[in-house]
Amino acid sequence: PPPPPQASASASQTQSAQEPSYCERAFNFFPIRTFCFIGGVALVALSVMDFMFNHDDLLQWVLRVYRLCFGIAIMVVEAPIWKLTRSLQLGTFFWCRFMSRMWGRAWFYFFVTVLCLAEFDRENVGTFTVIAGFYLLFAALFSFLFSKLAASKLTRICAFVAGETDGDAMNERMSVKYDELAANGYLGKVGSVEIVKLAKQAGRLLSNAERHAIQAFLDESCNGYVSKKDFSKQLLRLKMQNLRFL
Repeated sequence: PPPPPQASASASQTQSAQEPSYCERAFNFFPIRTFCFIGGVALVALSVMDFMFNHDDLLQWVLRVYRLCFGIAIMVVEAPIWKLTRSLQLGTFFWCRFMSRMWGRAWFYFFVTVLCLAEFDRENVGTFTVIAGFYLLFAALFSFLFSKLAASKLTRICAFVAGETDGDAMNERMSVKYDELAANGYLGKVGSVEIVKLAKQAGRLLSNAERHAIQAFLDESCNGYVSKKDFSKQLLRLKMQNLRFL
């Protein structure tokens, strides 16, 4: 006998994710957040070493203090998530919105890179700081790349959730999908596990970096989880503005 209508409709909505190639799996495994966290640690450590071993003029000293503070900020936003670091990250994301976006952090790392490479203009070059600058340049480039990939996959997820609907019908589909995800989520909330599950339903596999970028984008209120209001609001924003980076 044919399956019940609801089961058939549910099966038609879920698309199997294509098996990634070895190169894609290796690329997805790349720990971009750990890479950036190490960059923050290196910036702090190497700036301290330049303080110790270089005789700075006043401008170099002031710039080095700024770079030291920026290194601490990078460590905070890219640190592994646990109770203390999560509260610091959410506070940073709320008061400094561009840091909650991967493209925003990429531009920040590029700015810090420029400050580090400015040592080349000084008579007494801070060699250690320059090394940190080149490292952060790669962190910025990788962040831009993963931001682009995350936006592309979230666009596919949005199309999957919305289907061919528009207006009130699209809002209803988003509401239903959120309720479906939240019903199986921890404490009835949508978090990282539910986002990965939704991506698989849309036929996309997420790396940890892409999942983090998507979750931060959807969590507009910086709650630490995706609320129903933010879920619909941010998907609509993505659809209307055709965002290319997250």
